[in-house]
Amino acid sequence: MDMKEKITIIKQHLNFNQLPLDIQKSYIKTMADDLIQSFDKGVHNKKSATSDAKQYYYDWNKDVKWVLYKSSFYGFRAERQEDINNIYA
Repeated sequence: MDMKEKITIIKQHLNFNQLPLDIQKSYIKTMADDLIQSFDKGVHNKKSATSDAKQYYYDWNKDVKWVLYKSSFYGFRAERQEDINNIYA
């Protein structure tokens, strides 16, 4: 039985705000949780961490391009264009 992951590129060169909303929310939530855990207690609460995470993706890194793809193992996913290029270079 062949258990290789199959990747199908859906769209390339997307801005973060062009990704599906559930993927955007997942990235923001993950970064917010990381911010809360990374800083001293009281530096970030859920609201401030979420706000900073949104600013990171929508403002500071608005020029970063993304690839939307479908994995046979994980379903729809998105990765930074640069990371995908490095993997398949």
